[in-house]
Amino acid sequence: MTEKYSGKDDQCEHLDQWTKAWGEEPQQEWVHIFCHTLYTIPMNWYLEMELHHGTTEWDILRERFLLTFSFEDGFECIDEVPQGIKDAIFRTLEESVEWVQLD
Repeated sequence: MTEKYSGKDDQCEHLDQWTKAWGEEPQQEWVHIFCHTLYTIPMNWYLEMELHHGTTEWDILRERFLLTFSFEDGFECIDEVPQGIKDAIFRTLEESVEWVQLD
């Protein structure tokens, strides 16, 4: 068994290690035993996904896991996230204005 995922490590690496430990072909029971590879915060996420939404397919759970825990990859500090969003909004607005003015 691989180390448990805390939410701070590389989620892709965790999935790679875990799938190698259990076999290359996804099995239906992976959805239910995946929780044993998670620490508290990721476990809470899993319980919400599994119990509340009734996720039963490995591919769906895997995709949601990757999307959920990859949100800070581009930022050194969580404080940078709002600035990144602001920059993206204003960049998009400026591009829209330039596009409209060309016509």
